[in-house]
Amino acid sequence: MTARNDFEVLTELLPPRSGSGLAVDWAAVEQAWGLEFPSDYKSLIAHYGDVLIGEYLGVIPPSIVTPATCDEVGAKRGGMGFITADTRDTWVDTEPTEIDAEPEELVTWGAASCADLFCWLTRGEPDEWPVLVFSHGDDVWTQYDFGMVEFLVRVLNAQPGVELMEETPLWGDRNPSYANSAERRRVRGK
Repeated sequence: MTARNDFEVLTELLPPRSGSGLAVDWAAVEQAWGLEFPSDYKSLIAHYGDVLIGEYLGVIPPSIVTPATCDEVGAKRGGMGFITADTRDTWVDTEPTEIDAEPEELVTWGAASCADLFCWLTRGEPDEWPVLVFSHGDDVWTQYDFGMVEFLVRVLNAQPGVELMEETPLWGDRNPSYANSAERRRVRGK
């Protein structure tokens, strides 16, 4: 599948709601990180924001706080920079040998309620970055040689190539619940 077709499939599974997306200053974010982010991630953020899918997988919004700046005075706590810093520490602690990567090449785009981590291996062109998943329960890293949106579509459709996700609530859920942080706050406020 192409990134565009994958995104169209995702919008059929998760029809975007008006006002759900986030406006991002991509130039500032990409300058802070020193890299360009994949177009499917940019589209997902623009249409869904920091979406929580199936009460399981939260997509992390971008920020100008990076792993290099997350400990600076005044840095907003949480977010992509902090989670990526933790992911890189986890990479070093688990010493995966089956995947050729350096910790600095990982950027975390998602986290699961069970502490699983979803990352990119930031090598090559951004739209070709593979997805890496850290399974917290067994301390195993798995590489998927396709992008984030294709990964999500495959999981939601229970397609081959992502069987590691079979035990998650998203596996084959063609109609998962989803909401961004603003929508979740509104529901809690009622």
